[in-house]
Amino acid sequence: MSISIRKYVDIVSGVGAGASVRQRDLIGNLFTTNTKVPIDTRIEMTDADSAGTFFGTTSVEYLRAAFYFAFIGKNITRAKKIAFTRWADVAAAPRVYGSRTLTTLAAWKLITAGTLTMNAGTTINLTALNFSAAVDLAGVASILQTAIRAAGGAQFVTAVVAYDAVGQTFNFTGTVAGASPISVTVTGTANDIAGRLGWGPAAVMSPGTAAQTLTDTLIAAADNSNNFGSFLFIPTLTTDQIIEVATWNSTRNVEFMFVEGVDDTNYVALSAALINMPGTALTYVGATQTEYDDMIPMIVLAATDYNRRNSVQNYMFQQFPTLTAKVKTTSQSNALDLVRVNYYGQTQTAGQLINFYQRGVMGGPATSPVDQNIYANEMWLKDAAAAVIMSLLLAKAKVSANNQGRGEIIAVINDAITRALFNGVISVGKTLTTIQKLYITDQTGDEFAWRQVENIGYWLDCNMASYTTLDGRVEWKAVYVLIYGKDDVIRKVEGTHVLI
Repeated sequence: MSISIRKYVDIVSGVGAGASVRQRDLIGNLFTTNTKVPIDTRIEMTDADSAGTFFGTTSVEYLRAAFYFAFIGKNITRAKKIAFTRWADVAAAPRVYGSRTLTTLAAWKLITAGTLTMNAGTTINLTALNFSAAVDLAGVASILQTAIRAAGGAQFVTAVVAYDAVGQTFNFTGTVAGASPISVTVTGTANDIAGRLGWGPAAVMSPGTAAQTLTDTLIAAADNSNNFGSFLFIPTLTTDQIIEVATWNSTRNVEFMFVEGVDDTNYVALSAALINMPGTALTYVGATQTEYDDMIPMIVLAATDYNRRNSVQNYMFQQFPTLTAKVKTTSQSNALDLVRVNYYGQTQTAGQLINFYQRGVMGGPATSPVDQNIYANEMWLKDAAAAVIMSLLLAKAKVSANNQGRGEIIAVINDAITRALFNGVISVGKTLTTIQKLYITDQTGDEFAWRQVENIGYWLDCNMASYTTLDGRVEWKAVYVLIYGKDDVIRKVEGTHVLI
């Protein structure tokens, strides 16, 4: 025995500045009414095959995912993930979608004392399940259904158990459409049939739900996780519903891009309602929505890798080989341009037909980014700045409301700015108009600030300010202002040939 060395030297070890806040993935989020997506849960997939396995290869979810992942951008990048979120447009009963099982009828016929425990508001414990009389796997489902109904409980009295021969799955649907939990207990005992049904960890447990409004659905989705950049609704929305969604999105202030398809029946009315509402990109889809032109801005955004040099993109002139052109005349093109509706159009030179997306614009007033590329870039930069600031607050013991704290805030924001200069979000060397110079001077109080914006791309400052909380206390906050040159892109080239 000896005296502990810690009595004389006591060293504490740890990793400093280890806290880190991740940035959002600006992927597409597709809202679907498909009950396979559990309520208040987002399912993310990394390829179209996963969507095909989950939803079925004839589903609209798979077809949209296939179009989404097929795009390879000009920088040789593609979307890394796609997300699906449930919109409960009507009340729905709880469901269990079993995972694929290769079990045989002969194996089921050997079960004469099977057990199963389920909960859907009430718990049922089934015992002595006998499948020896089943003549096929649909018969197995029927025997189980009879036992579940006999066990009682509001969600079980007329519940349905069915065998999907194509998917090779056993599926359960509860009795009552409305909010209800659903779970299956896997005991692992020899008689437990949960695993044999495919109702184990790989199954989809879809709780029952009451009907949700669009706004409630969006609020819940963003509160659950804002890890997406753009979104759309797979079901066809009415004009009033589209306006409702766009109105909600406009309150998020350049957080998400709402993409929506329009046709000849509604584009005039929707444009009139949304042209001054920021955050919505309308795309003409033709007479019928069969090729998913509305997804183009979502796909380009998801395929933009902001970690690469000069990675930002012009959303116009993007080509999708599988799409057919919806606009082929100058008059129709002009009509859509006038009301800020995008389209996949066709031009030609020397008889060569050239199809590409036009014009990459959005709704919003003069104070909002109305170009899709600038809107997307600001989404990324806001998130980059928020992530580094939050990382600082988590990593340091304190950030003081003094010059030292001001310098620390500026330092971490400069990290995001450095990346924005690298990927092209911030434009260096753009010529400012006199009005822009005067505006920058007015906002900064610095008569030379506009020179910084013009020459190095940005101007940044931060100050500490006090404010009074709702309970009457005084707290401090850092207030920063970043003015930067947005990356404007050209959509037209005009030339003059002078022959001497």
